[in-house]
Amino acid sequence: MKKILILILFPLLYTASFAQYKFLAPNASNQYDAKVFVNDYNKNICSGKGTVIIYDKATNREVQSFHSENLIFTLNEKQKGELGWLELGKYQSPMIFGDFNFDGNEDIAIRNGTNPKNNSAAYDIYLFNSANNFVLDPQLTKLASTNMGMFLTDKVNKQVSIEEETGCCIHKTIHFQKNDKEQWAEVSSVIEDLSVTDYVTVITQTLIDGKIKRTVEKFKTKDYYKQ
Repeated sequence: MKKILILILFPLLYTASFAQYKFLAPNASNQYDAKVFVNDYNKNICSGKGTVIIYDKATNREVQSFHSENLIFTLNEKQKGELGWLELGKYQSPMIFGDFNFDGNEDIAIRNGTNPKNNSAAYDIYLFNSANNFVLDPQLTKLASTNMGMFLTDKVNKQVSIEEETGCCIHKTIHFQKNDKEQWAEVSSVIEDLSVTDYVTVITQTLIDGKIKRTVEKFKTKDYYKQ
């Protein structure tokens, strides 16, 4: 009898030990709904291995699933992850939707851990392609994983920009644009150097006709940040 009970309980315990916390993300995208599964939940922090499944809002058809080694996101104090199928707010979602390569299609960024250099969020970038599925883009993933969080997009100039910091005093913004070889290449940057008290030195570099044009300006800090 004991052996029978052990055999019955073992699969139940095994299943419980690998139970995942389940969430809905209906507000992250205008085109897709999502279900989110993550392994760990502790003090309102969800993390660990996770899966995101997106569905077409119009048809409720499953579109594609994605996997993350560390799908991090935070719940508020009133939300209880253990209840199951908790609905996430728009800005709680571990996903960011947007047209990252300016082709008119919605792409997806999925949280995957943290950049150890500055403790900022890291994302895997999946681009929608002509085969009607999402494919990991190594270049944009690198930009969204090794700098200060997710890049920003500029639809007018078809550029993405990242932020970098060196120590306490130097902040750099770098703008990238696709070149003739379909590679994201640096086209301009702005460096703000606050290492001299009460002053900021602004170095602007722009690629013009294959050459870098560089300008250096100096401002009083209080005046510069009023702009």
